[in-house]
Amino acid sequence: MNQEDNRKESAVIETMGFIYIFAIVILSMSMIYVAGYPMLRSSMDESIFESTEQSFILLQSDMKMVAFDQVPLKSLQIQLQDAALLATENSNLTIEYGDESLYLVTGEIEYQKNEKSLTYEDGGIWKRYTEGSIKVSSPRFYTSTMNGTNITTIGVVQVQGDSVISGNGIVTLNMKYNETIINKTSGPVNVTLRINSTYAPEWKSYLESIGFTTADSTGSYLAAWQNNTMLVVGRHLVDVDIT
Repeated sequence: MNQEDNRKESAVIETMGFIYIFAIVILSMSMIYVAGYPMLRSSMDESIFESTEQSFILLQSDMKMVAFDQVPLKSLQIQLQDAALLATENSNLTIEYGDESLYLVTGEIEYQKNEKSLTYEDGGIWKRYTEGSIKVSSPRFYTSTMNGTNITTIGVVQVQGDSVISGNGIVTLNMKYNETIINKTSGPVNVTLRINSTYAPEWKSYLESIGFTTADSTGSYLAAWQNNTMLVVGRHLVDVDIT
């Protein structure tokens, strides 16, 4: 009986030891998962966002070809990965010069993922995240001097379209050339820009860097001006659809 009891006790101890070891392994894996998964997920999301940023640089190049080179149609595929891609007509720009005024609905293409977003607006690429916003790539607004005369050139890409797709998978962004309208002055004028954009502070920094004088931006509104300058405005209309 003693030998049989010893065997039973030994079997119980072995079983309990296995259970303890198994419990320790499960607990360790759970702790690693709880502590490590958010970091892994954050790293994956950052990688996806950086990849999409490169896609938006390509988008800027494609839009230039359609808007300025008048290529009839370009398409670009973008991987969503739990994100949303929107084409809207939210932003606008007013250009005042002499006795003239142009009100332009510039529109935007925006990629939204968690707290971050990438935006194509007025020919430039802009990025917003939890800490703030930055300009990724410049729009086609320039100032120059020729024979002592100041010249301001504004190339506006007007995104025309209102569509949104969210979720996962690959979406196709279609860009179709519509029309180009050129306005230019016969002599120097005083120019005022009134920009309505969520990236008004970044517009302020950029316009100041090319010689504009700006007022303090208030929310999404910014006023900037350039005096005694020849003005050339190119309005390039592009129809955008997301499928």
